[in-house]
Amino acid sequence: MIVANMNLHEVYDTLMGEMQKLDWKRDALRSKAEKEMDRQMGFQHSAMAFASAKNYVMYDYKIPSSNNQYIIYFYREHPFAPIQSGYLCVMFDGTKRFIIKWTDWRSPAIHVFTSHFLQRYKERFLKQPEMTANEVAVRFLSRNMEMKPMTVDEHINKHIEKYGEFAGEGFLVSDGFCFKLSGKEYLDGKASVGISFFTTFMPLSEMSRSQQEAIFEECMKDIDDLNSI
Repeated sequence: MIVANMNLHEVYDTLMGEMQKLDWKRDALRSKAEKEMDRQMGFQHSAMAFASAKNYVMYDYKIPSSNNQYIIYFYREHPFAPIQSGYLCVMFDGTKRFIIKWTDWRSPAIHVFTSHFLQRYKERFLKQPEMTANEVAVRFLSRNMEMKPMTVDEHINKHIEKYGEFAGEGFLVSDGFCFKLSGKEYLDGKASVGISFFTTFMPLSEMSRSQQEAIFEECMKDIDDLNSI
């Protein structure tokens, strides 16, 4: 079982080691998920109805040999879009609960979504208080597949001194801005594994003018860098 006192490589190796079982279970659930999504979205005949329809289904799955708990999910943007899928791991550390997403071996990394982040995303963007933390996590990841890393300074995060070197980066996504703490762990003979703790979320519309301008300036730097190549 994944526990909090594992090092990053142990957590990552455990997650990667169970991907074959997760892929098998996902394939087994696909037909059921397609039928459920057709039922949820099939009777919506207007653009407004499409926008409000539930566009995902999710299933709890526990691997008996490790007792690790996962969420397998399927989603699509609209009734005519292709169905996409993914999975998350649910980890408990005492009374704290975390959602974990990981990348493959080409760029070993672990994304940890804190309860606070998911709560803020629900309150500030989804505005659907009845949603569970698992539903919020699936909703965030299905809506924000593209995540643009961005340097964070005191103009974007006025509390940056509180977190020091661990708060020097965030992610700009379709729905807003993700604040995070990050780190990296090296072990002899293995590639480094990076970890990002997603701490809170803000829609751009609710950020201050100075924060918006600082984010815009960071985006412009990337454009300038591309133009100089």
